[in-house]
Amino acid sequence: MNKKVKNILIIIFACFVLLIPLYHPEADSGFDGSYSGGSSGGGFSSGSSWSGGSSYGGRYYSSGSADPVTAFITLGITLIIVAAVILKTKQNGHMPTTTLKNIPPYNKDELTKILPDFNEQKFQKEAYDIYKNIQIAWMNFDNDTIRKNVTDEMYNMYKSQLTTLKVKKQTNVMKDFNLLGFNIVGMDIKKEFVSLTVIMQVECFDYITNKDNKVVRGTDKKKVIYNYAMTFNKGISKKDNKCPNCGAPLENVNSSKCPYCDSTIINKKYDWVLAKKQVLSQRYK
Repeated sequence: MNKKVKNILIIIFACFVLLIPLYHPEADSGFDGSYSGGSSGGGFSSGSSWSGGSSYGGRYYSSGSADPVTAFITLGITLIIVAAVILKTKQNGHMPTTTLKNIPPYNKDELTKILPDFNEQKFQKEAYDIYKNIQIAWMNFDNDTIRKNVTDEMYNMYKSQLTTLKVKKQTNVMKDFNLLGFNIVGMDIKKEFVSLTVIMQVECFDYITNKDNKVVRGTDKKKVIYNYAMTFNKGISKKDNKCPNCGAPLENVNSSKCPYCDSTIINKKYDWVLAKKQVLSQRYK
């Protein structure tokens, strides 16, 4: 082995040793976190293309017959790239800024023409509650709650992946949530529904345990900070234009409060539901 090759291998080995502490595998419901086979998550991907219900590209590992030296060099180079992205994109507790492709910008004036009662603070609370409900239901294998909070496509994905966890006799523990940031960044108005895309930053404990409650992935010692891009849908048509309480006509079929008797109008079919979710970045606190 000549001196040049030897020096390269020494540098790669040194980088491998130094970079191991920088990479932390994490999880998230729907296998969106890096260690459970979902989104790359380790680095921030500006302008990512995405579709509802998918895992957004994955990190699936398989054993093979590759040459050990080649595999080691490849792993070292991969770690260098991953660490560079992590260090470059670390948010230090701040919300990321990004432009997501193919998503029209948020326009509150246009939205209130369709949803006259829309309130940004109320929507933030609803969206965050939906997120938490899904994560907790995922942890508890509660398909019914997941079903109420997501679109059909998302539900089918979650159901399939929960089955995988059951077969492995594993549980993805997610708890102690805290909302760090929330921005509405996109909006799309269709004939039968409205979509709002948000960037949400959340911290929580997130790890996987086996049947003996032993942690097998992630850690129960530190919280993970996730930066998400999420899209929520709300139906806007085929709704009765009369108040169910007093029978008075409603000027807008999507009103959530009767202007005559002041009662709240609830129609579960037209509540906000999660349609898409992508992990933009993740790191330990």
